[in-house]
Amino acid sequence: MAPVIDVDGDGMTDPDSTGQAAPSRSRPVVRAMIWATVPVLLLVQLLASAGVEVSSFWSQIRQLDARIVRIADSRAELIAEPLWKMRYEQVTSVLNEIMHDETIAAATVYDDTGVAIARVAARPAGQAVTEVSRPINYSNGNMAVQAGRIAIAYSHATLYADTGSRLVLLLVVGLLGTLATVVAMRISANIFIGRPLAVMMSAIQRSKQDGRAYPADIRSSNEFGQLARAFNAMQHTTSGALDRLGHMASHDPLTGLPNRRSLTERLAVERRDTGSSDALVAFCFIDLDDFKGINDTFGHDAGDKFLVCISERLRGAVEAGDWVARLGGDEFVVIRPEVSDEDAAQAFAKRLLDAISEPIRLHDKQVAPRASIGVAVRRADDPELSHLPALADIALYHVKSRAPGTVAVLDEVLQRDYRRRRDLELAIPTGFSERQFEVWYQSQVDLDTQDVVGLEALIRWRHPEHGVIGPGEFLPLIERSGHNARLTRYVLTDACSALQRLAAAGKADIRIAINLPPSELADHSLAAELRETCARFGVPASSLELEITEGSLINNIASASETLQRLRRLGATIALDDFGTGYSSLAHLRRFPLDKVKIDKAFIREIPQSAEDKAIVGVIASLADTLGLTLVAEGIEQAEQAQAMREMGVKFGQGFLYHRPQPIDAVLQRLAGQAVSGKTGTSRLVADSRSIAPEFAA
Repeated sequence: MAPVIDVDGDGMTDPDSTGQAAPSRSRPVVRAMIWATVPVLLLVQLLASAGVEVSSFWSQIRQLDARIVRIADSRAELIAEPLWKMRYEQVTSVLNEIMHDETIAAATVYDDTGVAIARVAARPAGQAVTEVSRPINYSNGNMAVQAGRIAIAYSHATLYADTGSRLVLLLVVGLLGTLATVVAMRISANIFIGRPLAVMMSAIQRSKQDGRAYPADIRSSNEFGQLARAFNAMQHTTSGALDRLGHMASHDPLTGLPNRRSLTERLAVERRDTGSSDALVAFCFIDLDDFKGINDTFGHDAGDKFLVCISERLRGAVEAGDWVARLGGDEFVVIRPEVSDEDAAQAFAKRLLDAISEPIRLHDKQVAPRASIGVAVRRADDPELSHLPALADIALYHVKSRAPGTVAVLDEVLQRDYRRRRDLELAIPTGFSERQFEVWYQSQVDLDTQDVVGLEALIRWRHPEHGVIGPGEFLPLIERSGHNARLTRYVLTDACSALQRLAAAGKADIRIAINLPPSELADHSLAAELRETCARFGVPASSLELEITEGSLINNIASASETLQRLRRLGATIALDDFGTGYSSLAHLRRFPLDKVKIDKAFIREIPQSAEDKAIVGVIASLADTLGLTLVAEGIEQAEQAQAMREMGVKFGQGFLYHRPQPIDAVLQRLAGQAVSGKTGTSRLVADSRSIAPEFAA
């Protein structure tokens, strides 16, 4: 209920009666107004009263002086004859007549010689007095003489005393009047100013506490009533705006679903409101597969429509107690507060996956959505309940890397794999600084002569705890942690050093191939750095071969083409790696500056048994020959495969049949042995070469 006050009447409601804490009274407006007004009021009143009294005092002084002069003149006339005739008793008698005036202290009469002949004193001497002297003139018709003079001493003490008493009285009356004014001001100001402000302040304080609008109900037609109505209108408008802002802050504007900010609050609610502490909470982390491809193909408007459709399907697939949210991009979350076990959670996630997978029409095309779901299940009272998003993300990472489009439930094995991945990811900077990464090399040979014509640089990680780690495990971690560029420069430096050593060994004609990750094709500084590194080691850029994948071309068509042109102008050879496993677009073979195509080992593995793979390789070989591209077959492990490649016109190959990946020292030793043994011996030596870690040779 809003605080109420009737300003026009006597009835009022204290804002503190609402049960809320009273607003701060450190400097109330009424008290401040009184402290500012009362001293001025009191000072003005005292100055005005004192001014009037002082003016009156000086007027009385002047009146007293004039009255004494008149008394002296009248007494001089009365005693003129007695003084001339020396009747001094009569002179004294006349003087005694004026002594009843309390202001007169003494009176003296002097003869014409200046001798005092009569003196009357009303009070002891020593009091401050003022004296008036008037001549005594005698005239009898025949003559006129000055018979003497009269002196009257009088005091202002009585006037001073009376004026002081009146000033004290005025001060007392002024103080009492000021006090009465203060009381009246306090009461009226509190009624007409303080209480209305307190009502509005109380409403503001309560709004600050819980964010809701509390109107200030002031029943008045004066300015404060108008202010209260304006305040209430503002509160209403602000409350609505805050509600909308709060909803916008906690909900996704596109789908209307709760967003990431709401997730923490929801997990707290699940922990607090679940009926049983043994209840299992299922957290489903959903990631749409290849949503970027939908945006790129159909446009962002269609992509938004796609996301809205997915959100509606998720809403329709859950029950009333479930919670659906969009965390951003192509990530959704569904929380089921109670499941019986992990199997039930997995079955629920599969139903969500089925609901998502129904085709959606975009631009008159039927698009089949695909998604991957990671599921984490925990008890409602589990301390790890707040970590459910991170736990489900572990399962999601696993399913997207191993089996996209399916469901994975977090278990101990996945958590152990995650901890290993996390340890390795955190150790990557140390691996670079301590040179734990090693570059091994695998030969590319002429299939007719079996001469080594090139080497491919392959990275390995010799971890101090986990041993030698293959690239399939740590390369995704390097990409995820943003160290792709550092790894490329690392391998490039090692390859240039290896070329320098090959040249010193008389093998300057051997090229070294380096794999470029997709992100490097967007780096326009790569060409300059390659040129600088080659110059530092004194090797030509034409001794380098840069291998790219079709996926990297698709994702960076404009920037990839420009970067490849720069690299090629330096003299480097450009090779398309793993041809046939990606988009396999023939347009790429004409659009980009390619020199070489490498057939993926997936097509070599079943040759010569698979007629279909032989036909595919034959088509690729014919196409490469037509376009003037050099062809290399990867993964040759059997002599029959090498023979089939030669028959189909493939000139170069690499694989375990010829050489397993080894460090450059071992490669140089083998090449040196090849030079000594001759062609026959070389064939045997190449075939028998062993990898330091054959299980990571690929």
